[in-house]
Amino acid sequence: MLKKLLNECRFSLQITTSGPLLVKSGYATPYGPDMTPVLTYRNNKEQVFIPGSSLKGVFRSHVEKVIRTLNEPAVCVLFDNTSCNTKLQDMKERLKRESRELTNETAYDQSCPACRLFGSMFFIGRVSIGDAYLTENADVTRYTEDRDGVGIDRFSGGAAQGAKFELKVIRAGVSFETDVYLRNFEIWQLGALMLVLQDMEDGLIRIGSGRSRGLGDVRGNVSQVDVQYIRPAITGKSAGEIWGLGRFLNGDDSYGTRSDDVLTLTEAPAHIARGIRDIQRFSEDSLINLKESAVGHFVQRVQGWE
Repeated sequence: MLKKLLNECRFSLQITTSGPLLVKSGYATPYGPDMTPVLTYRNNKEQVFIPGSSLKGVFRSHVEKVIRTLNEPAVCVLFDNTSCNTKLQDMKERLKRESRELTNETAYDQSCPACRLFGSMFFIGRVSIGDAYLTENADVTRYTEDRDGVGIDRFSGGAAQGAKFELKVIRAGVSFETDVYLRNFEIWQLGALMLVLQDMEDGLIRIGSGRSRGLGDVRGNVSQVDVQYIRPAITGKSAGEIWGLGRFLNGDDSYGTRSDDVLTLTEAPAHIARGIRDIQRFSEDSLINLKESAVGHFVQRVQGWE
């Protein structure tokens, strides 16, 4: 979409397990535990990690729940016949009969907030999440432990005969780190991610398998956020402003954005010039200010979504 890089945001995210965590590998285990965590070979060692795809799925699900709470009609149901994918496919076929094409601008404009942020079958999402690897000071020899589980008989409600199984889980206190990128974003999309990461900091989001059985309790911590622009494109921007996609499009409503897509902060962040890039770096007090302002913008935008 756009084929330009107008703005970009990078979150430095650390995830620490507060309890056992299991992101299953999906492979059959002929011996040993019945369920094992996904593994990778890194730094000449086999070690656990959290796939970025798993994190992105959890993030999307959480954002959809919040949007549905604020304004239920605003977000589609992915596997329903009224989803954005179904609606856009019908539109594409109708336009094809008229010898026209469905453009990226129209697809983005006609999509719900969740599809705009995380993508759909018609365009890539604004957010990308890398795999979360063990932090450099992690003890890679002591990151898992074995646990037992028992299958439940659906009729009696008790333990099923011969249904005992074993789990190999990531133990509590193990830390992972990754980067979350947001490109060509609207301000409300920045607020949506801030809300997810804030809820992760508060322990309100679980990841992986067995979440209903006490697994997946994690805590997130965002220590730094960088908002970047290509310097020639931001003439006239003040130090305390963040420009969203709509501000760059400058009144062109083909993507369904708003020309007033600007977030004005009460505390200006640190500025760094690096090559042709202009970087706004948020940490400590300026990061707190960014979270509060961006989340407030997200709530206001979603409540007024039509």
